[in-house]
Amino acid sequence: MLSAQTPPLPVTLPEDLLPGLRDVLHRALQESPQMISHNLDLAAQEANRYQQAAQLWPSLSGNFNYAYNQSVLTSNANTNTRSSGLVFSVNLYQPIFHWGALEAVKDISHLQIKISERRYAEAYGQLATTLRSQYLSLIAQKVQLRNVRFSIGQTKTAVAVVEDRFKSGTATQDELTNAHLQLDEANLNLDRTVDGFAYSQHLFALTAGVPELSDAAVPDEIPKPVYAADTTAALLRNFVHDGLNNTFEVKIYDYQIRQSDLNYKIAKYRLYPRFDLALGVNEQNQTNATTSAISQTSVLSDYVALAASWNIFDGFATRGARLAALTSKRQAERDRTTYVDQTLAQAHEMERQLEFSARAMSIAEQRFGLSAQAWQRAKDDFKLHNLSQAEMDQATISFYQSQSAIFGARADFLSQWSGYLSLLGIDPVLNNLPASFTSNAK
Repeated sequence: MLSAQTPPLPVTLPEDLLPGLRDVLHRALQESPQMISHNLDLAAQEANRYQQAAQLWPSLSGNFNYAYNQSVLTSNANTNTRSSGLVFSVNLYQPIFHWGALEAVKDISHLQIKISERRYAEAYGQLATTLRSQYLSLIAQKVQLRNVRFSIGQTKTAVAVVEDRFKSGTATQDELTNAHLQLDEANLNLDRTVDGFAYSQHLFALTAGVPELSDAAVPDEIPKPVYAADTTAALLRNFVHDGLNNTFEVKIYDYQIRQSDLNYKIAKYRLYPRFDLALGVNEQNQTNATTSAISQTSVLSDYVALAASWNIFDGFATRGARLAALTSKRQAERDRTTYVDQTLAQAHEMERQLEFSARAMSIAEQRFGLSAQAWQRAKDDFKLHNLSQAEMDQATISFYQSQSAIFGARADFLSQWSGYLSLLGIDPVLNNLPASFTSNAK
């Protein structure tokens, strides 16, 4: 549902910063289990369209036989006749006038295809949002795993110091036991982090329908996004003015309302007379017999018939069908109104949350800048031998933790931004779909 009036997006998307994600999003369109399911639904609706439209077309049937016939008079077995040859019949049936009911059935099948296309596009937009968040989370988890491994190195060094002190008699048994317990906790934390990272990799691959990413395929950082807050409000204004009534879900409700109108039309004319045209030609053997003779004659005949059928009373089934159509329409109209109200409120809330996330990211960026400067000073002092290895390790882990925090803030902002664009229906990833899936054509 991309609009030509949509202003330039004020921030990059995750796939713009992380090119590996763009390929995943393209592949997921064809290979993810969710999109495969929607592809099958589209195929099923296309098959249904053929079946429903077939009712408007003429149907032609034929029967051909090569037959051998013998007739005998029961009063005189010597009086008989034989014949053989091709006998056939060909019949053509064409609906003429059903008060538009057959056209309505066909139109309903077309609307169902449009509904499936909108659901397909909506599902792909939601899938892209999910994959972006999962990919960003993978990067954050990988950085956290690096931090945990580095911390274990520090813990092992601290345990070794306590062990040496215990051997020299300057540390108690309790201090030694506590040191080993801290190492056990650190190893447990590492195992949990490794397992969590592996599970996230597996889940991401299953969701996208792609081979599982190796550790090396997961980036080591999340680049800083570019954000211009002044245009975010413009996106929301455009959405409220033009886009809210053109979201995929609203269009689906509109199609369902039209379907209900067509179902009412079909039900309305159920008890009206229907007119059909029938044409046919056939050839068969005709036997003529008297008390003394018998003969067979090949007869070719044809016919043209204008038939009328009238279902006069159906036990009030028509009344029930009309009521069901009206009820379905009222339900769709009510659901549409509820969805519009809820989506409008959600859009305003997501804009506020996006602004909060941007502010949090800005604060984290400043803290990260200070941490990077402190780490650089520590490295310079370490080279001048003004800092011990333990102090350098502590400065490094402090920087790593700050780095993990900024990547988490960037990931949160990018996920919020992706979800915001998806809700507004202006996510550029929808350009991967056929134009008919995202257009606002009736």
